[in-house]
Amino acid sequence: MGWELFLTDIPRGETSTRTFSQSAVRIGRNPDNELILKHNQVSRLHLTLTKEGETYYAEDSSSNGSFLKDASGWQRLQGKTPLKLPATLRLADWSIRVDYEIEADWDQSVIIPAGHLAKKTEAVLVFDLCESSRLANENDHLALHLKTRLMQIADPVLTEHGKSFLKGTGDGFLATLPSASKALAAALELERRIQQRNARTDNAPIHYRIALHFGEVWGISGAEPDIHGNDVNITFRIEGAQAEAFPEALHPFPKMDRLMCSATLLEKAQQSAPLPDALEAVEIGLANLKGIQDPVRIYWLKTP
Repeated sequence: MGWELFLTDIPRGETSTRTFSQSAVRIGRNPDNELILKHNQVSRLHLTLTKEGETYYAEDSSSNGSFLKDASGWQRLQGKTPLKLPATLRLADWSIRVDYEIEADWDQSVIIPAGHLAKKTEAVLVFDLCESSRLANENDHLALHLKTRLMQIADPVLTEHGKSFLKGTGDGFLATLPSASKALAAALELERRIQQRNARTDNAPIHYRIALHFGEVWGISGAEPDIHGNDVNITFRIEGAQAEAFPEALHPFPKMDRLMCSATLLEKAQQSAPLPDALEAVEIGLANLKGIQDPVRIYWLKTP
């Protein structure tokens, strides 16, 4: 795989993604650099990113400096500096979030040791940014902007409601929360803030599908923690469910801009507290979900 650079033009508020497979990436004004930035404060060769074994470096060779963000703020790079990825750099009018993706070795079959697995009973939340493939095909900068804005909205909401786990899925995210009531409250607040954002901006709206379920979640500890399990799969299938999944649908429901949940999640949430007055739980019926053995009863949580 290689370097992943998330480049933000600060004055314009525009973000783009650049990827490079080589071990060294040169950034500067000269056309022979891998990343070319035209600006009078950018040197001909301003900054070089290198990977040496398992260590990553940023080497500044500019007149006006490159800066690394750490816990105390922005620090000017002095010569060749080791990086702890992901890292955020700044030069002239750009900030650059730097990461490196290592290609997986698919020829090796690995059994995860039992000591690295932990089972919890939690609520699972899946969020999908609808039409992202079409948006990326038409305007990849806009698609990236919407994904970035989505996480800016979602992360504080999920943190406020005590998220246990969160990871991006490319076109959205997967999260777990300690209880059904917290997951429902987080989903409703997330939906409210997205609708509020859509009403206040002239930019493209964020269209979404949110799914909630409650069950057993297996956590995998390691360098990059992850989760898996049948109940995680069910949540993903609820998110994508459309009319054909319901042999006898009891009520029509929207294809997107919706919040759906399993009967299991709804019952657990109602055991803790009554549903908000403005929320209507509309039963859609039993759904035959791809890859799931037993039908799942699904509700559309309809807000005004």
